Amino acid sequence: MSLGSEELKSALQGIVGFGVTPFGDDLSVDMEALRQNAAFLAEHCEVVVPLAGNGEIYALSPEEHKTIGRAVVEEVHGRKPVLVGVGFTMPIARDLAQAAEAYGADGVLVLPPYFTHANDDGLFEYYRSIAQATKLGVILFQTHATNFKPSLLRRLADVPNIVGMKDEHGDMDQFVRQWAAVGDRMALLCGVGEILAPSYFALGVKAFTSGIVNFMPGTCRKILAHLRAGELQAAARVIDQETLAVYDLRVKKPGYRTLVIKEAMNLCGLNAGRVRPPLAPLPEEDRQELRTVLAGLGLLKREAARK
Repeated sequence: MSLGSEELKSALQGIVGFGVTPFGDDLSVDMEALRQNAAFLAEHCEVVVPLAGNGEIYALSPEEHKTIGRAVVEEVHGRKPVLVGVGFTMPIARDLAQAAEAYGADGVLVLPPYFTHANDDGLFEYYRSIAQATKLGVILFQTHATNFKPSLLRRLADVPNIVGMKDEHGDMDQFVRQWAAVGDRMALLCGVGEILAPSYFALGVKAFTSGIVNFMPGTCRKILAHLRAGELQAAARVIDQETLAVYDLRVKKPGYRTLVIKEAMNLCGLNAGRVRPPLAPLPEEDRQELRTVLAGLGLLKREAARK
């Protein structure tokens, strides 16, 4: 049975793991690998998120989206909450949210509207309309292109099932004001991964999103343990020593955020498969650099290390 919106809000703690969508050589979805990866995340994360950026939501048809979401929910089987990314357009997002509710997801992460800039009234109606299409808890997704003024966040917090926001922008000056505005009403998440998690946790945030948990969960669990103990400097040291080289590769070129995650999984013996256009495979030079980084961390699968 799905979590209620307030239950989802309370569950947004710890590591929120963003899964990938494995594609085969013919670019079809590899359902067996998808289920394996979902089970892996359920073991190592507090919340599992298919169908966002790492899940290449922008490369899927609505029917593939529903099939993937349903499969992940079935595989996780209530062990951890499943938060499904929805987006594209308002009508499609509403349809995907309703489908997610029907197949048993615990909430939806609403991506920003595509290819347009909207004023606050338009954004409010966009998110309110999607939220009203489902009883599931709704999490907003803040990016560099779509930011929420504190006044808009207060309005959105009045929508009963909008219960959180993932901040991928990473502007702490802005986030401090957002925290002051709605931190007592919404679960605000560190959405930039481990690298800024100590700063967010210092404010009182209880969760960070992660892509690298797909292949280096031990590091992520270590960081979380330090954060929960209030050991912010210790957490920062682990981040510096074990994650920065991967982060540097992920921001090297457009599309690398997902490419690096999937190729790292493949090199570590976890089947992430190929990417689908508009992404292209990781160039061999960067793949070799990634292999070297993973080998230095002791994560490389033995067979891959010999290649």
